[in-house]
This record gives sequence, structure tokens and C-alpha cells, in this order.
Amino acid sequence: MKNLKKLTRLLCALLLPTLILLVVACSPQKSEPPLPSDETSPFVGNAACEPCHAAEFTSHQKTHHMATMQEATRAGLGALAPEPGQIPGVGMLTEQQGRFVVNDLPLQLVLGSGKTGMTFIALSDDSCTEIQTSYFPHEKLWRTTPGQEKPKAMAGQVGRIVIGQEAQRCLGCHAVTLPENSLQVERRFFGVGCESCHGPGREHVAAMGKGEKPAKLAIESLKNAGGEQLNTLCGSCHRTQDDVGPLSKSTNRFQPYGLSLSRCFKESKDKLTCVTCHSPHEDAGTDPKPYEKACLSCHSAPKKACPVNPKEKCVGCHMPERPAFEVGDTPTKMADHFIKIYRANR
Repeated sequence: MKNLKKLTRLLCALLLPTLILLVVACSPQKSEPPLPSDETSPFVGNAACEPCHAAEFTSHQKTHHMATMQEATRAGLGALAPEPGQIPGVGMLTEQQGRFVVNDLPLQLVLGSGKTGMTFIALSDDSCTEIQTSYFPHEKLWRTTPGQEKPKAMAGQVGRIVIGQEAQRCLGCHAVTLPENSLQVERRFFGVGCESCHGPGREHVAAMGKGEKPAKLAIESLKNAGGEQLNTLCGSCHRTQDDVGPLSKSTNRFQPYGLSLSRCFKESKDKLTCVTCHSPHEDAGTDPKPYEKACLSCHSAPKKACPVNPKEKCVGCHMPERPAFEVGDTPTKMADHFIKIYRANR
């Protein structure tokens, strides 16, 4: 009997910790509190827009705009990822636990969708380092990052250090929103999303959930926006005259600036906008026909028709392609958005 009692005590001592663990594991657990931004940020991310705007959401998810900020990991970049090795003029690119590192500097972000070049970024609390050379995945080449064409000035540095408001603006054009005092972008806000153009959507989503009238939807629809408004909106990242100055020749690289100089824009009575030619939820197309159709919607009348070719080839003549960068080795070309008559001797 004594042996049985001893055995019972021993079994209880051995099994009690296990039983406690099982009870704790099976008990209802309090969910972790949401991130502070979930409660305080007026932004909600693209996923909140999908239930009501499925077509626009699906279309926009495939765009280069949406992929203009990515994680600097092989998993994040997929087929666009560079192979480890020497980066000319910068140093050694390696992979550590799936993340890219140049020399001893961990890289967190990649700016650019991979359509042309992608620039790797290292982050700190209030600054970011823009690597001297950018990767062009379709050529598998590293080329000078625009703005860093002076190798002597960058000697001994991995890249240009950007601080404060300039860093906020730089990353802000590749993301929906950033924390007020940080450059650490939440993953759901990567890329140019719905709220980049339509504004913060938390109140809109809440209003829709309550079935409130359209007048109280608290978001910018842009459906009836005019040329000046849309030019300024797109120009907040693609640049307006206020950003580049009145004498800049970069009317191809900075499209809203080029468009604002055009007679077409000035005399359109605020009707010519960026979205006259470009769908905001799709990539810019390469087929000239839709653009020519937009031109001919105004220039088909006898007095306004082109005397050279009134039916086609408007873009090639009046918006010729030019190199995007006046210096450096980046091969990208862009259509000049200063719409006018170009002559060989000008």
C-alpha cells in the first residue's frame, strides 16, 4: 500500500507540469494588440479597397507602380534578383540569411520595379544610403545610379547618403505612406497604391461599412479632376516646374513639367490631363494607337488637323523619345511630354 502511495505521488509530480502546460495552451488567448499605425494611421492599404473595387485592384496590382518598392531579398525580388559578386565601384554583394549585403552594409529595400533599373537602399533611423550603381535585371548589368556620376566625389563610399525630409520624399514616392519620424515602411504600404492618389482611406472604409451616403465617403474620387489638379498630383513624384525650374530640358523625364509647357495643355481649358492618355490603374502602353486617338479627339477638325499627317504618327513627331538622363550610362529613353512641333534645326 505504501508503495502504491509513493508511486501515485511520483506520477502526480511528473504529470502535473504537463497538465499545466496543456491547460494554458488550450485556454483562450488574448489576441496581440494591433500595431500603433493600425489605430492611429488614416491609411489602411490596398487590401481594404479590393472588396468594392475588385477590377481596379486586380489591374493595379500588376503595374510597375505597385512594384516600385520591394524587399532587398532573393525571395522578394524573385527572378529580378542579382547574383552575389563584385559590384563595380562599390564592393562585394553577398547574401546573408536571404538578405542582400554590400560589403558589411545590410540592404533593406529596392526602389524600382525592374522594368529598367533597380536601386538598392540601406536604411537607418533618419537616413538612407542609395547605392552608387543600380541593377538592370534584364541585362544583368550594374550601371551608375542617376545623380552619382562623379566617382571621385563618392570615393570610399558605398553610395549617397540621404537624410531628413529628402529621404522621406525619396522613399515616399515609392510607398503609400511612411511613419512620421521613421523610414521603416510597413510592407502593406510598399509601392504606389490606391491611397497614394486617392488619399487616406480609413474614414472611407468606415463610411462604406456603415452604409453612409456618397457625400460622406471622405476620399478623393478624382473622377472630375481637371488638368491642373491631376498634373500637380502626378507631379508630386514625377515633378512639376516648381521642382525642376523653368529652364530644365528634362521635359521627357519629368512628364507633368513637360506637359505643363505644352500649348495643348494650356489651351485645353483644363481638360487635358495625364489620364487623358494613361489609365491610372494600368502600365503605360507602347501601342501608339490609343495615344493618337487622344490627339485626334481634338486635332481632327480641318482647322486643327496636322498638315503633315492628320491621321497617325502624332507621337513620334510631336513627342519624340530622348534619353532619360543627359549624363551617365543609363540607356532608358522616354517620350518628350513637351508637345510641340520639333524641327531638325532646333
